[in-house]
This record gives sequence, structure tokens and C-alpha cells, in this order.
Amino acid sequence: MGHFKIITAILIWSSLGIFIRKVDLPNVGILFHSCLIAGILQFIIISTTGLLKNEIQGKNNKRDALFLVLVPISFIANSLFFYYAFRNTTIANAVLTHYTAPVFVAFMAPFFLKENIRKTTWAAIVISSAGLWFILQGADSETAIPLSSSEKMGIIAGALSGLAYAFLIVLIRRIASCYSSLFITFIQNGIVALLLLPFILHLKITMQVLPYLIIMGVVHSTLAPLLYVQGFRSVKANEAAILGYCEPVGATVLAFLFFREVPGLTALLGGAMILLSGYLILRVKQ
Repeated sequence: MGHFKIITAILIWSSLGIFIRKVDLPNVGILFHSCLIAGILQFIIISTTGLLKNEIQGKNNKRDALFLVLVPISFIANSLFFYYAFRNTTIANAVLTHYTAPVFVAFMAPFFLKENIRKTTWAAIVISSAGLWFILQGADSETAIPLSSSEKMGIIAGALSGLAYAFLIVLIRRIASCYSSLFITFIQNGIVALLLLPFILHLKITMQVLPYLIIMGVVHSTLAPLLYVQGFRSVKANEAAILGYCEPVGATVLAFLFFREVPGLTALLGGAMILLSGYLILRVKQ
């Protein structure tokens, strides 16, 4: 049952690019409203279950609280870069370049988590860098026209989202034993909504985009994380991480079904190299 919950969460996240393309709002507006909706729902849950009271009364030091506040900042960078990638390159390219995150985490772990860096990490960095280069050298699969500058910026944004997500993972690792996952997610969404509020005051939400925002807030930002965390109760962390590779597959299939996007051979090769580098990192930790 745990594996099913994790795969379900991952497949939900694989549809994110479809929603980003469908919502006719700036990326900041999409992020604000999805986080606002998710934050309200999560506040209701933690208030009615007594979790909020327990967390407030918990004995956590100021340093823990500082890391908790830094999580939303990393989340904003991760999301905005990821959304930009979805809009400017193929969904497959955006998701595949985002999967440089495990390599970034392995590289940063010695500095932030006091974990030893291994030879495999350096090999993974080289392989993922080469994979990113292949994707940047790709061409449109139908016309064989070299990638435009905006598409290349989208690919770079995908890699930067992976870097920001790596910071997010490192921060959450530092506070995972201090706060519950639902409380961390609630604080993350609440602070993100507050920080982005000044940038969306002029935006008008139409009835056409509202259903997408509600689904993103309820399904992508609340249900999927809860399923993912619950899955960890019976699934090992490394198994869950490897199951995460269902996301680029699901995203690529959905991109074909909705937008008829077909990755080129160089993009597939580069993506395979990035996924291989991540797998090498995960295999060493088993």
C-alpha cells in the first residue's frame, strides 16, 4: 500500500506542467493562489487535529525556526524556475533537468549536513553535466530546428529549479526531526503566500482558471504530499526516491497526450544521463 501511495503522489506531481500551461496567469499568481488554497486547507487540518497546538508548544530552538523560515524562500525559487521551464521548453525537458536535484544534494551534503562526499558523487556530477549539455544541444523533434534562446533559457531554468530544490531538501532534512511534515508544509505555503501577496494585488482571477488553482492547491500541494509522507511509513527512503523516477515518464506521456510533445533523441539521451546520475547517488546510499 505504501508503494501505491508514493506512486500516486508522484503521478499527481507529473501532471503539474499541464496545469501550468492551462492557467492563464503569471507564474507568481499561480504560485500564490495554489499556496494560499493549500495553506488554508492545511490550517484547518492541523487546527482540528490539535497538531498546531502541539507544534507551538514544542521545544525547538531559534536555529530550527530559522531553517523553517528559509524553507519557503527555497520553495519560491524552486517553483518559479520550474514554472518558467514548463512555459519555455518542453515538459519533458523541464522535468528531466529538474532531476539534477539529487546530484546537487550529494554535492552540498558535506557542507550542510556533514556527510562525506564520495567518488560516485563526482562521477554523477560529470554525467549529469554532460546530460544537461546534450539537452541544450537538442533540436525540435518534428522540425529539426535548433533550440531557440528562450527554449535554452527554459532548460537552464529547469536545472536551476533542481538546484533550488536541492537546497529545499537539505533544509527539510535539518528540521524533519523537529517539526511534523504537515506543519512544515503549512508554514511553507503560508509564508510563500504572504511574501507574494504584494505582487498579485493587481491580478484578476477568472472563473476559467479558478478550478485549476483549486485542484493545484488541494491535490498537488496537499493530497500528494500527504500520500507521499504516509507512503514512507512502509517504504524505505531509497525505494521512494527511485520510485520518483516515474515522474519524468509520467510527465512525458502526459505532455504527448495533451500537447503532442515528443522529445528529440538528444533530449532523451541527455535526460537518461541525468536520471542515471541521480540513480548512482541513490544506489550508493542503499
